[in-house]
Amino acid sequence: MATKAPSKIQKSTQRTTQGTSEKILESARTLFVQHGFSGTSMGQIATKAGVNHSLLFHHFGNKEKLWQEVKQAIVEEGKSVYSNLPSLDQPLEPFLSELIARAITFYKNNPDIVRMVSWQRLEIKTDQPIGITLSKESLKWLEAVQHFQKTGEMNPALKPEFVITMVWALVGSIAMDPNIFIADPENNKLFITFCAQSLYKALKNDPV
Repeated sequence: MATKAPSKIQKSTQRTTQGTSEKILESARTLFVQHGFSGTSMGQIATKAGVNHSLLFHHFGNKEKLWQEVKQAIVEEGKSVYSNLPSLDQPLEPFLSELIARAITFYKNNPDIVRMVSWQRLEIKTDQPIGITLSKESLKWLEAVQHFQKTGEMNPALKPEFVITMVWALVGSIAMDPNIFIADPENNKLFITFCAQSLYKALKNDPV
């Protein structure tokens, strides 16, 4: 049976819904970047977006999910310029080097995500799922780790979640924390190579 095409009313409703979600995301992004997670209320976001307070919960569920959606939207913007995940059709060591370099570039080109991650570090509540979660991007990173474990290049005994947490910690330190030793572009490039080589030695499958 053929699927009935959406009516003009349905199309208009879809556009309105999409427009409302975008207004909420844009307003939430501005406030989250300026005031952090705890310093921003759903009421403030609704007021800035010019929508009813209940619409925030209708579209995003709760503030934690809205925070994650804002971060995901920033990641999607970065992907419009370049893919955050390098091709898996290459050996593990150059993959790690390219992954680190791309992630650093992403952070440097997106100050809003840097501010949000910095706010996460300052949040005193530990029961809020606003940090590293199973987002679309983190799932791709997990799949990449599992890929290299299946090919035999990476130690299969390693827990993939621990691997990506270690890589994220390293990237975050390089991209967001000022460091005079790697401020020079050439030293920065050499440091990325050093990190990739060190990670490769730690992660490679080296059966005794």
